[in-house]
Amino acid sequence: MSDLRYSLRLLRKSPGFAAVAILTLGLGIGANTAIFSTVDALLIRALPYTNPDRIVMVWEDAHEAGFSRNTPAPGSYTDWTRLNRSFVAIAATRGVTSNLTGGGVPEQVIGRAVTPQFFTVLGVNPVLGRAFTEAEDRSNVQVAVISHGLWQRRFGGQPAAIGSPILMNGNRYEIIGVMPRDFVFRNREVDYWIPMAFSPAAAALRTSHYLNVVGRLAPGVSLAAARDDMRRVDEMQRQEYPEPGRHVTSVLVPIDEELLGDTRMQLLVLMAAAAAVLLIACANLASLLLSRAAGRRNELAVRAALGATRRRLVRQMVIEATLFSLLGGALGLVLAPAGVSVMAQLTPRGFPAQTTSVLDLRLLAFTFVVSVATGVVFGLVPALQAARASLRDAIQQGGRASVGGRAGLTRDALVVLQVAAALVLLAGAGLMLRTMANLRALELGFRPDHVLTLRTTLPQSKYQQPAQRLSFYDRVIAGVRTLPGVQGAGYSSLLPFLSPGNTTWFAIDGVTHDPDDPQDTLFRAGTSDYLKTLGVQLVEGRLIDDRDGVDAPRVVVVNSTLARKYWPRSSALGGRMRLGNPDGPLYTIVGVVKDVRERGHTLAQKPLVYLPYAQRLGAIPEYLVVRTAGAPADLVEPIRRVIASVDPDQPISAVRTMDEIVDLDVADRHQQMILLGAFGGLALLLASIGLYGVLSYAVAQRSREIGLRIALGATAGSVMRIVVGRGLALTGIGLSIGLALAWAGTRALQNVLYGVTPGDPSTYVAVTGLLAAIALLASYLPARRASRMDPISVLRAD
Repeated sequence: MSDLRYSLRLLRKSPGFAAVAILTLGLGIGANTAIFSTVDALLIRALPYTNPDRIVMVWEDAHEAGFSRNTPAPGSYTDWTRLNRSFVAIAATRGVTSNLTGGGVPEQVIGRAVTPQFFTVLGVNPVLGRAFTEAEDRSNVQVAVISHGLWQRRFGGQPAAIGSPILMNGNRYEIIGVMPRDFVFRNREVDYWIPMAFSPAAAALRTSHYLNVVGRLAPGVSLAAARDDMRRVDEMQRQEYPEPGRHVTSVLVPIDEELLGDTRMQLLVLMAAAAAVLLIACANLASLLLSRAAGRRNELAVRAALGATRRRLVRQMVIEATLFSLLGGALGLVLAPAGVSVMAQLTPRGFPAQTTSVLDLRLLAFTFVVSVATGVVFGLVPALQAARASLRDAIQQGGRASVGGRAGLTRDALVVLQVAAALVLLAGAGLMLRTMANLRALELGFRPDHVLTLRTTLPQSKYQQPAQRLSFYDRVIAGVRTLPGVQGAGYSSLLPFLSPGNTTWFAIDGVTHDPDDPQDTLFRAGTSDYLKTLGVQLVEGRLIDDRDGVDAPRVVVVNSTLARKYWPRSSALGGRMRLGNPDGPLYTIVGVVKDVRERGHTLAQKPLVYLPYAQRLGAIPEYLVVRTAGAPADLVEPIRRVIASVDPDQPISAVRTMDEIVDLDVADRHQQMILLGAFGGLALLLASIGLYGVLSYAVAQRSREIGLRIALGATAGSVMRIVVGRGLALTGIGLSIGLALAWAGTRALQNVLYGVTPGDPSTYVAVTGLLAAIALLASYLPARRASRMDPISVLRAD
C-alpha cells in the first residue's frame, strides 16, 4: 500500500506522462477487450444447443452445378432418415414467411417449417409450453412455437400467450410454445416454427431441392464414421435410382463450422491484430518507463544507499507500471462498448445478436488479467534495469548517464518490435484494401444507384389464383409509377446478391447436351418493367415488356454466359429452350443481357434466364424494385400507402436500397479492412512516437558528445546523418523482421482476399515505403535539433 500511494503521488506529479501512458494502453486494451467479447461469444462459449459437438448439417454435393453444399431434396432426406445407422435423429427444415395480422399492425415475419425431430436434434425445449408432436405433424394441425422476441413483441411476455391464437396468412394457429431468448438456428430473425407436414408425394420428391437437414450423431459415433455410413447410404440410393439427378452424394458439416464459415479465421486475425496493437502500446510503455527511470536515477541511487534492496526497488517500479496498466484497462473497458458495437456486425446470422455488457464477469476478468499481465511483464525489464542504479553511479555520472548500457539496447529492441508489428498490420490492411478495390471494380451488370427495394409476400390462402396475384402487382406498380420522383417500378421473384441459387433444369431445343453438363440455370420471374427498372444492360434483342402477357407467345431473356455457352459463334436470338420439365412448353429467346452478378461478387457466373411472371406463374415475385430520381428513402412511406390502398392487411419488409444490398455482400471484408486499417494506423503512430522518443532521448544523452563534435568542426549535415542513420538502421531491422512475419501471417487472410495474393509485392512495397517515410520524418526532427545545438552552451552546462 505504501508503494501504491507513492505511485499515485508520482502520477499526480507527472500528469502528461501519465496521460500518454494510460491513453496508449487504454486503446490497446480496449481493442482487445472488444474483440475478445466477440471471440468469447462465437468461438469459446458453446452454441445454444445440447452437446453441439454432436450436431451436423447434411447437404447434397452439387459442385458440378456450382453448389458444393446444395439444399437437399425431400426424397434424399427421407432415404437418409430410413437408411442411416449413425444418427439418433435427423430433422428437415425449410424457410417460410407469413403476414401476421390481427391484434396489432400487420407485420411480415420469417419462420421455419420443421419436422417433429427438429427440437430433439438440437436438444432445446421451449421455456414455456411445448413443441409439437409427430401426430400433429402427420395431421397438419395448425400449431406454432414462437420466438422469445415475438412473444415479447406481440404478447407482452405474458404466459397466457400459450393456447392463444395467432393469425398468419389468414390462418389461425394455436401457440403451443415459446423458445428461449438465445435460441437461434441459422437465422436469428426467425420468429416461429410450424410443422413441416410432408404429404407422401412431397416426401418422395427428388428433383426439387429446398431443405436444410440437421442430424444428431449417436453416442460413440465419430464424424468420420458417420461420413462412411452416409457413403453407404449414397451408394444404396445410386443403385435404387440410377437416373441422372435422382441420386446424390451427401456432405456432412459440423454445426459450428457451418454457422461460423470464414468468421472464425476473420476473428482470429483481428484478435492477433489487436494483440499486436497492445504489444506496441506495451513497448511504448516500457520505453517511457525506461526514460522515466533515467530521470529518477538519483532518487533510486539514494534509496539504494539508504538500504533498499534491489528486490524492493523492482517491486516499487513494477507496482507503478501495474497502476498505469490498470488505469489503462479501466479506460479500455469504457471504450470497449463502442468496439463491441462495431464487432457485432461480424456476428453471423446463425448466432444471437451480440449485446455484451461491460459488467459481464468474463469480460471484466479478461480485462483485469490483461491489464495486470501488461503491467508486470512490460514493467519488469525497466524495473530491473533501474534497480541497478547506485549512489556511486549517480555521483560519477553527474546526472547524465542512462540507467545502464542495457537500457539503450532495450529501447532499440522495443523500437524494432514496434516497427515490425506495424508493418504486419499495415500489410494486412493493404491486402484488404486491394481486395475491396478489386471487388468494387467488378462490373455488376446493372445500376444499383437510386433503387429502392422492399418485400411483399402474398399469403397463398388469400391470393390462391394467379390472376389475383397479377392484379395486385399491376395495381401496386401503377400506383407507385404515379408518385413524384419515380422513374420506373417492377416486381421480381428474387433480387441480385440475395441468393446464390434458385435454379432449375433447362434444355436447348435442337442441342444434344453433354452428359457432364449439369443443365442447371438460375431463373428469375418478373413483371414487364423489372429489367428496365434495375438498369440491366441489353446486349442484343429486347427486354421483357408489356407485350409478354398471359396469352402471348412464351419468351425468355438470357444472360451472356448462357448465350456464349450454347451459341458461341452465332446469335442466341430466336433460340428455344425448355425450363423445369422435359415435357414443358418451349420458350423463345428474345433478348440477351450482360451478366448480372446475381450470386454476389465472388461466386462464378452461371447461366441465367429471366421470364415474364405472367407466363411463369409458378415463380411468385415478392420484391418490388423502384428507381427514383431523388433519395430512395423519401419514397418509403408513399409506397407503403400505395400498397395499403391495394391491400390494407399486406405488410412490407426488407426495405433497403440496392446499394445497401450490394454493400452487404462485402460487409465482412469491409469491416475487416476498416479494423485492420485502424489498427495499422494506430500501430504506425505508436511506432513513430516510439522511434522519435528513442532518438530524442539519445540526442539528450549524447548532447556533450554532439557538442564536442560541433566544436571540433563537425557540420550540421554530418550530425544529422549520425542521428538519422541510427533511426533508419533500427527501422531497417524492424522492416526486415516485419516483412518475414507479414509474409507468413497474411496467409491467414487467404479465404477473404479477392484478386490479390497474400504475398502481393506491390502491397509490401507500398507499406514498406510508407513506414520508411514516416521513420525518416521521425528521425529528422531529433536530428535537426541536434544539428542546431550550441556547443558552448552544452559544454558550459557540463
